[in-house]
Order: sequence, then structure tokens, then C-alpha cells
Amino acid sequence: MTATGCASAYKTVLPRPPDHYQKLGEARGNACGSMMILAPYNFIPVAELPFFGGDLNKRVENAYQNAIDSVPGATALLNVTMQENWFWWVLGSTKCVTITGEAIR
Repeated sequence: MTATGCASAYKTVLPRPPDHYQKLGEARGNACGSMMILAPYNFIPVAELPFFGGDLNKRVENAYQNAIDSVPGATALLNVTMQENWFWWVLGSTKCVTITGEAIR
């Protein structure tokens, strides 16, 4: 009997904040990635194709960066929350991550 799988590296989402910072307001970012070939047996991650979303294995990192970019001048986030939603379609699935937090600089 054999089994296969895939994994990605651990990603530190929230870097340590500086000793002194200024709060800028709420930030929110979203990023998605897709897998193809007959749900629920998805095994082909889809690269950055606009129709399918983004890079599956970088969706948390991309959502965090999108949240920072949503507030001008922000360099990091505090009090971060993450939500992930999965959407199933005929030939695959899309996984979307939303990161929210308080933007700082």
C-alpha cells in the first residue's frame, strides 16, 4: 500500500512588532489558490493564473502582504486573525484566506 501527499513550509505570519510603533487602523487582505482534477481528489496545484486565483502554497503570505498594502504606510500588523474558506467546483477547489489586523508602522 502506498500513499502520497504534499506539504508546504511553515510560514511565520506575524513578525515581532518593534518596541515603538504607531497604530494606523484596521487592515484586511485576501488571497486564494486552487487545486485541480476532480474534487475531492485534487492533486494539481494551479500556479498564478488569474482565472484560478493565486498560488495555493503562498495564499497566507500573500493575504498578509495584501493586508499591509491596504493601509498606506503600514509595515506590520498586530492582533492578527486568519479565516480560510474553501470553494468546491466541478474540476477542483479554491481555498481563500482572509487576514485582518491592526496596521502599524
